[in-house]
Amino acid sequence: MSCGRIASVGWLGLAALAVFAGCGDSIHPPDAAELPDLQFVAGQMTSSLLFDDFDFRDTDCEVVEHCVGAPGHRFLLRFDTVSANRGTADIFVGVPPPPGESNDVFEWSPCHKHHHVRNYASYELADATGVVLTARKQSFCLQDTQAVQPGIASSDYSCMRQGITHGWADVYDRELPCQWIDVTGVPPGAYTLRIVVNPLRTLPESNYDNNEFSVSVQL
Repeated sequence: MSCGRIASVGWLGLAALAVFAGCGDSIHPPDAAELPDLQFVAGQMTSSLLFDDFDFRDTDCEVVEHCVGAPGHRFLLRFDTVSANRGTADIFVGVPPPPGESNDVFEWSPCHKHHHVRNYASYELADATGVVLTARKQSFCLQDTQAVQPGIASSDYSCMRQGITHGWADVYDRELPCQWIDVTGVPPGAYTLRIVVNPLRTLPESNYDNNEFSVSVQL
């Protein structure tokens, strides 16, 4: 485990912040210079865009969890979501409740069979006038998937102990369930896919102004 600083999140309405040393039990006051900073890896996300179609049954988890508008044949815009922690402290969300249980921070996913951090990202598709045609919140299991800064060891975050080490990224691959926007019935034309990480700002960060990714798409 790396010995960096950790931003520990507690939900009390929104977020209460305590910053812990990575090696030891001492508690330090919040320091804006030592906080996580979530940013998207834009090039990797842009290159992942893919249109796909799929048939869903009304009992499928993707229908139950409202990842598609209805059962049946659906047209999907798939993409990777790659959120890197480029700050100076880890994001440490914590250990989820027992399987099958949810709380204010974590929700149990019957599709993935593990817990996700609630409302970690928002996805929306807007037309040329800015009118949003489809949108939804997406929950994530936060873990170290990909190194983005050399020389920083992973703190071994996983779905059982969730967080993102500073210098690492969480990657949600486009092949995962619900890693898409349902564009069934959207008229042909030019649109903007907009993704925002930490949209409710419940996770402490040094900068919330770099949390958005947008790309033009043609249907």
